[in-house]
Amino acid sequence: MRTQPVPPDTLIIAADIGKNVHWFGCYDDRRTELVAPRKVRSHQPGFAEFTAVVDLLLASGRFRAAVLGHEVTGVYHEPWAWLIQAHYQAWLGPESACPLTYRWLNPLLTKKRQEQLALRPRSTDRTAVAAVADCLADGLGHPPHLYTGAAAQLREFVRTWEQLHRQQRHLARQLVPQMDRLWPGAIANVKQFRAAHPELEPPLPIVQTKALDRDRVAALLLHYPNPHDVLDLDPAALQAHLREHAGRAGPKTVQAILTMLQQAPLPPRDLADLYAQRLQTDYQAYTDLSTRLTDLVADIEALVATTDARFLDSVPGISPLLAARYLVAIGQAAYYQTAAQIWALAGYDLVTAESGDTKRLGHITKRGSPAFRDALYQIGYHTASQCPPIGHTYLAARERGLSEVGAVIHAAHKANRLCFTLLTEQRDYRPVAAEEQDQFRARWQRAHKKHRRRRPQRIAA
Repeated sequence: MRTQPVPPDTLIIAADIGKNVHWFGCYDDRRTELVAPRKVRSHQPGFAEFTAVVDLLLASGRFRAAVLGHEVTGVYHEPWAWLIQAHYQAWLGPESACPLTYRWLNPLLTKKRQEQLALRPRSTDRTAVAAVADCLADGLGHPPHLYTGAAAQLREFVRTWEQLHRQQRHLARQLVPQMDRLWPGAIANVKQFRAAHPELEPPLPIVQTKALDRDRVAALLLHYPNPHDVLDLDPAALQAHLREHAGRAGPKTVQAILTMLQQAPLPPRDLADLYAQRLQTDYQAYTDLSTRLTDLVADIEALVATTDARFLDSVPGISPLLAARYLVAIGQAAYYQTAAQIWALAGYDLVTAESGDTKRLGHITKRGSPAFRDALYQIGYHTASQCPPIGHTYLAARERGLSEVGAVIHAAHKANRLCFTLLTEQRDYRPVAAEEQDQFRARWQRAHKKHRRRRPQRIAA
């Protein structure tokens, strides 16, 4: 991010972008108001009114340079961004009579600047334009980047995947209690149960992990969501159904399902029919989302090779999907001077308070995209076991006594620096020597056994 103030005799054109109405104003390098903030519609005639004012100032000969900027406001800034780049193409080059620089601003910067100018948390359209102009005069902002071609496709695929993934997780949180109400005992973590209640007989669930993604559960919920209907089936018919829709099922599997249902405190049949309708509908929506997500991952994998995400995909442990999520979240590495700025973009930077001889570090700020934080965490988790430079960071954190989550975040911090370097230098990851890889693998296995032995045992109640 630039921090050099604009040179003398610079025209500053500030815009405050909205959905239906935009505001703009013009200033000189001393923040003197040349054109008072005014509003225009966000359509083509409004843009023509905007350019009529700005073009006269650019052609007046009063200014040696000009800077035009606005906030990045979701999707609302994109239509005018395309128009600005097309209309002022001749002015954007250094050879023009009044070279124009076009910049985008972080809305947080302008919000803080408004508070500084007004000396209170106060925001109006006029003060927003003045705050944008003030930020531009201080040299803040970054070059615009409008996605085209494969990069635009990748961004849309990744954003769609993240949106559908959130919907599926939300739906999963609704489905699990529905199953526990209609199919009590069908889902259980037997290992955890035994550790907590060693004196009790363990449950006999249909599945133990990732229940909603199992073919066996899908075969039952999509065709026989009411457990009473399953009990009415002949064991041979149930086995044939599971083999048809779940791939395989033996007599022991069928007997385990029937035993579980016979022991389960099922709701009355009339209520079970009511619950089954909702469960079947919601689970069908869940499986439809799974299909769409799988198709999106395939599309993303095909596009990664044509974008800068291919450099990240070369790192062991970073899948094409994670590489694409990282690239889409940051836009372009050229926007950032250090990897720490990307770390802060995700909200992983720490709350810091310094006063005199006192310095306190608190929790992470979380002022960033939750989806990007999740992507960085997943990158740290997967690369810690496969990429030696990152894995050593993880193991060192564990040896210092950090929890697994804390060590993964340390690994993600290291992975973020590596990803930033690869994107900046436009190169693939250089694998370590085979000997170093073997040494890391041996250290990883020793640490894994050590931490497993140290895992505290649960005390039975």
